[in-house]
Amino acid sequence: MFTKTFRVAVLAVLLIAGCATQGDAVRIGITMPDGERATIVAHNQSVPNWMLARESLALNFIVKGDVSAKQLAAVAETERACRIYTGTVRPNQLVAVLSSGVLYAIAGGIGVGLASQAYPRAVMSEYARYGATTGGFAGMANGVVNLGGQTYTFENCGAGVLSLFPGYDVRVIR
Repeated sequence: MFTKTFRVAVLAVLLIAGCATQGDAVRIGITMPDGERATIVAHNQSVPNWMLARESLALNFIVKGDVSAKQLAAVAETERACRIYTGTVRPNQLVAVLSSGVLYAIAGGIGVGLASQAYPRAVMSEYARYGATTGGFAGMANGVVNLGGQTYTFENCGAGVLSLFPGYDVRVIR
């Protein structure tokens, strides 16, 4: 059904998606005019959000002054808990992509098939297959784009958790 090239491309994307991680943490110092200091901790990201493995998700955050060991430990614990949370509420990436593709394929097949009846000599089944095929591919592409929502879910979780403990003075940057 699919060409060998297409299967290899899909396999390559899945492999990259499973292995992609964020880069090392970069600390960016801030010194305000009055001498007050803050530090932003950011992670270099060389791949789109949807390609990041869940276990590699890392929070970008800002703290007042220099980052302490206690703050780093609080962020690490928050990341651990939020990875579990994200994995629970967004359990399977392949299912998300395929279900989106199937729904779009059904809608495309029905919509284009019925619309073909506006033409007197159109063969409904041919148009429906065309609509289902193109709709399915569009749906899978949309499903892949929506996988980026896992990072959004992770960041919202981190912001929520760290807001419960204001004594650590850590703010998540989305």
